[in-house]
Amino acid sequence: MLRAGRTYTLKVNRVSDYGLFLADEEQQEVLLPNRYVSLKDKVGDEKEVFVYHDSEDRLVASTERPLLKVGEAGFLKVVDKTPHGAFLDWGLPKDLLVPFSQQKARMNRGGIYLVYVYLDDNTKRIAASAKIDKFLGNVLPDYRHGQQVKALVVEHTDIGYRVIVDNRHWGMIYDNEIFRPLELEETVTAYVKSVRDDGKIDLT
Repeated sequence: MLRAGRTYTLKVNRVSDYGLFLADEEQQEVLLPNRYVSLKDKVGDEKEVFVYHDSEDRLVASTERPLLKVGEAGFLKVVDKTPHGAFLDWGLPKDLLVPFSQQKARMNRGGIYLVYVYLDDNTKRIAASAKIDKFLGNVLPDYRHGQQVKALVVEHTDIGYRVIVDNRHWGMIYDNEIFRPLELEETVTAYVKSVRDDGKIDLT
């Protein structure tokens, strides 16, 4: 079953005036609009696509990649505000909604904010939340000393840099554990030094 927020490799099932209809192994179809179609595409070809909802709330495929996928945290820019919430540029034609209920403070157009992208259980739509703590630390860290991880730098404190580890946990890179200053919004390769009792991770 095709779900919004995921990347799939699908086969071209048929051609229409609106684009290509791609199908999974269960023959569930999704439209790849003409803007992503070339004259070389034909029935039976495989296409790697990202699936999401278009402006009319239909599942649609894209060969473009979003800046963030479901289950990922990062910094995105607000491009519009409506009575429903703030909309973020995430690299796809339809902007990404942050509902008012998922904002820590009211977001402003032009501002860049740390958000987590999730799939809403009720609407089955992709959305973003600025309430990051809801989504991190919900599983116990399972890392060994020296294990390599990806760390998103989100804040500089008196003791070092607060980071998000592998989109799942909070971590800290202390100032005496780095070889150069880090930049906010930067993703760096880091190594596990220890996992604390509170589930947070110290990195080097």
